[in-house]
Amino acid sequence: MASLYAPLGYESLVGDLVPEQAAVPLARAVLAAPGRMLELAAPFVLGVVDRAAERLDLFTDSVGLGRLFQVRMADGWVWSNRPVAACLFADLPLRASTEGWQYAAGCGWFMGDTTPYAGVQVVPGATHVAADGRQRIVTRIDPASVWSGTTPAEETAEGLRTVVRSIGRLWPGTPTVDLSGGRDSRVVAAAFLSAGVDVRLNSYGPEVPVAEQLVAALPYEVEHVVKRPQPVLPASSASPVLPEVVDRARRWHRYGEGLRPASYLFHGPPADLAGVDHLAIGGAGGEVAHGHFYPRDVLKLDANIDVFTQQLTARLVPARGPAEAAREAVRVQVQRVLREASAGGLDDARMLDHFYIVERLRRWGTTAERSGVVSPLLLPAFMRGAFGLTTRQRLGNELHLALLRELMPQWADIPFYKPAASVPAQVKRLGAAPDQEEVRVRLRGSDDFDEAAIRTLWATSAAGKSTAADEVALRQLLWRSVFDDHLGEVNQHITRPPAATSAPARPASTTPRPAPTTPGPASAPVRASPLKQRVRRNPAVRRLARTQLWRSVRKCLR
Repeated sequence: MASLYAPLGYESLVGDLVPEQAAVPLARAVLAAPGRMLELAAPFVLGVVDRAAERLDLFTDSVGLGRLFQVRMADGWVWSNRPVAACLFADLPLRASTEGWQYAAGCGWFMGDTTPYAGVQVVPGATHVAADGRQRIVTRIDPASVWSGTTPAEETAEGLRTVVRSIGRLWPGTPTVDLSGGRDSRVVAAAFLSAGVDVRLNSYGPEVPVAEQLVAALPYEVEHVVKRPQPVLPASSASPVLPEVVDRARRWHRYGEGLRPASYLFHGPPADLAGVDHLAIGGAGGEVAHGHFYPRDVLKLDANIDVFTQQLTARLVPARGPAEAAREAVRVQVQRVLREASAGGLDDARMLDHFYIVERLRRWGTTAERSGVVSPLLLPAFMRGAFGLTTRQRLGNELHLALLRELMPQWADIPFYKPAASVPAQVKRLGAAPDQEEVRVRLRGSDDFDEAAIRTLWATSAAGKSTAADEVALRQLLWRSVFDDHLGEVNQHITRPPAATSAPARPASTTPRPAPTTPGPASAPVRASPLKQRVRRNPAVRRLARTQLWRSVRKCLR
């Protein structure tokens, strides 16, 4: 049994076992009752191998935040947490996904089961894949049913304590928890303190006074590291200094394999995924309990699919830049997910929360990008508690307050931080980048963008008059253009040459895609040579590949 990311809360399935003794019992527990995997906090992907039966079982978490990608080959399947690794293993030339990048042109991420790569699909949440030498069986629990029902606040609070105790067991040292004046970090910190886990609190920025009030209310001392906010200086009229954005985008694709959204363009990418020497504990998932996608007038809106589809599409897709086909593709997918939520009994504003989890959270978040990032609020019990709220209760933070009364009652009556009017940030314009000429050349030739609108937006950016909203489509088009450079870099390691640099454009569809009850097959790649197929299927070769001798030989060859 192997786990991608630590299976937080594993004790609820196997009892009070230390981590090094829990793997096999956990594997047996989920094989005996696959539905129990939904008791664990995301992200995770569990893999169980039965060597005698030549059988592989894969389980994804309830949200699908743990990354699992699949590639179909002529003679089998490849699964990996890295899409490029799957293609390299399959010796499959990389091409850009026409459908995936059409979604990204519209809303900035890859919707549904699409990825940046043709032939590579993401396996959704709450899914069990069973594969042997003969067949592949995929079962999936309906997402809406995962979060249905009610979980009392006291049970959710105890579930959070179990999760943070797992964190204490799985990682050495004292964890650091960011304590702001907001809702999510307060509940997470309260869970650690209530569970009796040693913790270091860290606060910074304008929310420090509220955090200090919370720490002062504790009946005991806790280490609290504070970084005072710097004085806010008047905004300068000068344009901010920008990096060479084409190279920056190229390095982001090399690091994130196209999965990071273009909004990260002006942030420096990490050098690699290794060398993390600390545990990052956050409040991801808490947004489900306070209506991330709720419009300000949500209480006055007629809660139906058409109204929410219109509201979400207008919010997600830039007003200028994306082609109508890209806008329509996003609209159809939004409507499909909302219909899925309604069919599952979520017939009010909770449809927006369902969309947030199924689409935005698992595809936009970076919690599962590397190990060492955890969020206790991704516990399924917390999600069920959030979906048990009415719209008015969610806007009033009722779940957070109920949990605080269970975990740390003295914190429940201290008001949450409310930000003051912020100073408008300076607009970072592609037209002011040092490599603006190369950027200008790259902002053309895509069917997913309106060419005339892009020319107008670029002229406005180069003149220093564009707004932050104007720059969104320009960044997303540049992101797509530079992705072809990334494909060229990776395809140097493929022995079979790619048939084309990108997939052919497809006509826009006005009909919703059917809901994928199972991860469907990808487009068939080039068939492997007959000799390679015979070698792979030879029973003697398979037995040899499982021996310790062959593993030792492979290490020497590396």
